[in-house]
Amino acid sequence: MTQEAHLDRIGGRYRLVAELGSGGFGRVWKAHDETLGVDVAVKEVRVPPTASDAERAEFLTRARREARNAARLRDHPGIIPVHDVVIVDDVPWIVMRLVDGHSLEDRLKRAGTISAEEATKIAEVLLKALDAAHTAGVVHRDIKPANVMLAGSGEALLADFGIAVHQADTALTASGAVIGSMEYLAPERLSGKNNGTAGDLFSLGVTLYRCVEGVSPFRRDTVAETVTALLRDEPPPPKRAGRLAHLMTRLLDKDPDTRPTAAEALDLIDGPRDPDDKPTSHLLSRQRPAPQKPPVSRPTSWTRRLNETRRRASRPRISRGMLAVGTCVAVAVAFMGTMVTFASTAHLAKAGDCVHSGGLDIDGWGTWRRHPCALGPPWTENYRVVYRYDERTSCSTFTRTLVLPAKKGKGTATLCIVPDE
Repeated sequence: MTQEAHLDRIGGRYRLVAELGSGGFGRVWKAHDETLGVDVAVKEVRVPPTASDAERAEFLTRARREARNAARLRDHPGIIPVHDVVIVDDVPWIVMRLVDGHSLEDRLKRAGTISAEEATKIAEVLLKALDAAHTAGVVHRDIKPANVMLAGSGEALLADFGIAVHQADTALTASGAVIGSMEYLAPERLSGKNNGTAGDLFSLGVTLYRCVEGVSPFRRDTVAETVTALLRDEPPPPKRAGRLAHLMTRLLDKDPDTRPTAAEALDLIDGPRDPDDKPTSHLLSRQRPAPQKPPVSRPTSWTRRLNETRRRASRPRISRGMLAVGTCVAVAVAFMGTMVTFASTAHLAKAGDCVHSGGLDIDGWGTWRRHPCALGPPWTENYRVVYRYDERTSCSTFTRTLVLPAKKGKGTATLCIVPDE
């Protein structure tokens, strides 16, 4: 029996009518507020049945924080307002405005893409909402099509502040888990260097790219490949974005320090002001071919023969003994290079690096070793590092937790890893 089956009223006033949808953090219901006589949306925060007391307390704290952060922004027209939080049997229920419409994710699943003009209008609404949130000290941290609602009246609304943080909030997850949808995460969040407002702008850039191009620029077949794409790959230049391409390109800048703020992005929404600044110049500039060398004159046939004769005469003779010695030296150098390559300790690994178990403990650092991702040893399983913490912690459910104990003056480290397929 589900946890809502025995409830006639949530908080004594909100009667559940129908389930509207579900996601990783809970379900959303249509409900009727019998005190005010109006329909509302009620979000049931999902608490896993196997959750510990500490984890249940964390879910409860997150729900209260969502309501608190959204309440700071309840008067903004581009943000779905939260009205109330009700706790029933230690399960939080968040009461918010009921939107008569559907999510942007649902729209894209049906239609594939939307026009650049419609995407531009949505971008403007979301940028204004993010500007208000960031000004209030709130970082959303999970911008994606599923968290953008499209009302029947035509308005777009930003939803789900469930993992948002305020500058005054304390850290919720001692586990340090990466929270958010992987293909929309900013590179600096994966690297653990920055959880500021710039990450929301990168996620918006990925969202807009998917809207007009029909694909996510960094989504790959495996989690490891997606992480690598987010950290290293440039998105293909957009083809259907029109003047919106300029804004998208700036938002997808992998450097958070040069990525525009929400206010600056609003000034870019109509495209480049300089007519010579093409919309995709930032992406295309990284793909320009090297300048061609001027052609050289071709020698005549008798000149080629003469030059070849001279080269043969001046070519040093190599004995078989010298060739054998050279071969042995090359093999020895290659062997030493391989040993060095696979001897680096996993304690030095960071996000994007690859590690494996069962290596040679030649330096007392243990058998977990780091290696180049293109040269994984075939005799063991290879993993890619998604996130690194310089403390003992646990990782999110889609990754494996590897705790490296303190050694040789280095503190305990935790690597969140996935199979490198």
